[in-house]
Amino acid sequence: MDTSVPSVAERRVHVAPLGYERDRVVEPLRRHGADVAYLLVDAPDREGSRGDVDFEAARASDPADARVDPDRLTDYQRDAWTATAEFAEVRPIPVALADVYDVLGVTTTVAARHRAGEADGDRLFGNVSTGPRIAAVGVAMACMIVGARPYSVEPERRRHDVEAAPLTEGVASTVDLPLYPMDAPTADQVAVLGRLRERADGNRTTDKWNLIEWARERGLEFLADTGESRTAKYRALETHVLAPLRDRGYVELEDVGRSDTVHLTEIGRRVYFAFEHKLREH
Repeated sequence: MDTSVPSVAERRVHVAPLGYERDRVVEPLRRHGADVAYLLVDAPDREGSRGDVDFEAARASDPADARVDPDRLTDYQRDAWTATAEFAEVRPIPVALADVYDVLGVTTTVAARHRAGEADGDRLFGNVSTGPRIAAVGVAMACMIVGARPYSVEPERRRHDVEAAPLTEGVASTVDLPLYPMDAPTADQVAVLGRLRERADGNRTTDKWNLIEWARERGLEFLADTGESRTAKYRALETHVLAPLRDRGYVELEDVGRSDTVHLTEIGRRVYFAFEHKLREH
């Protein structure tokens, strides 16, 4: 999870489904200094359309005005609510946790409310471990769409022995999930990530010109129309490769003398392995 210190005006806002969990809801909020916690409370028959959020009700001081019935919660769910309220502002929202579109819509609506991803907005995080699988998918997809940070919480202990018996039995229904196109890195971008990984593993630094020379020797497409102009080559590297990778957090640039050193981030390393197959397709 991103543990960097937020700006003075920036708040850490978390979205967490209030499923059949207690510690996995509360402890990440406590440990990472949540300022606001939106608890998504299951309400299959809730009023309002998918993705609708009554922010005024969510901020009500009296639970009776919050559009969430505390009496329908388990004791440990109520405890998660009250424990979180000791250190963060709790805003409960009724959501149909088995409806991926409702969870997705509510999370993106919260993101818009807090201007997540904007320069003057709050920092948004989404817990994908504390609700049913459908809710996890909805929160994760919403985070990808708005540029928020999803996180998973591994339990210290599990109460059910999965080696002795399966977690569930029978099938009630199957649910189709929405399709949202995600921008995968291009083959050229994957190739550059691979080059950076190779040199980093050999404890060698890499500057922009090194990447250009290496890409030219291998005939990477982004240099196809640059001719002999060094300026055009630098511009093509920046426009088609480095800028997109930097925006996604896959690489970082360090100003060293008259040149920029390009560093592969840990996320970039993982993305390389996820999309290495693109190099075998060419």
